[in-house]
Amino acid sequence: MSSLKSLLARNAGTAALMLMLCASLGLNVFLAHQAGYPRKAVVTLKENMKLPSPLPVLDADGKPVSLAFDDSRPTVIYVLSPQCGWCKKNEANIKAVTAIAGSRYNFVGLSLVPTDLKQYIAAGRAPFPVYQIESQDQAQRLGLSATPTTIVVGPGAKVLKVWTGAYMDKNQPEVEKYFGAKLPGLQEVAQATQP
Repeated sequence: MSSLKSLLARNAGTAALMLMLCASLGLNVFLAHQAGYPRKAVVTLKENMKLPSPLPVLDADGKPVSLAFDDSRPTVIYVLSPQCGWCKKNEANIKAVTAIAGSRYNFVGLSLVPTDLKQYIAAGRAPFPVYQIESQDQAQRLGLSATPTTIVVGPGAKVLKVWTGAYMDKNQPEVEKYFGAKLPGLQEVAQATQP
């Protein structure tokens, strides 16, 4: 009996940690179950994937509209967020692509958030119509999470090309070659100073 007491005394800290770990794990499983997890797997947007056609989106006022894909000309969807720093840095590049390839492609913007969208549009920050995603659930189903993302959609709403991120590193030469455009590069964005 004394050996059992000495064993417990020597390992009391380990036993307490194990008990806390088991309680924590149990609580996490319970909370995940209550929250409805596991949720649907996140889709990865990739080439050859088919998008819903027409794609239900919202205008800047939050009214439902349908984004139809034209089979005679590919559509370029530029996924953005008005407050995204990388989107701001990439504005000159997407404007250059639109200016050079606008006669061969339909260009539209798709914001992942409604925040500041009206101001973004009013400021002329995009040289094409800009809509917003219906919901974060729709964004997840479509595999849209990073901004900026450029998606080329061809006939039958088939994804032909995807670039995630601003046009720099390997994206810049790929975008330049694909659209036959010389890009100006990333803009420097002035950082707001804290008082």
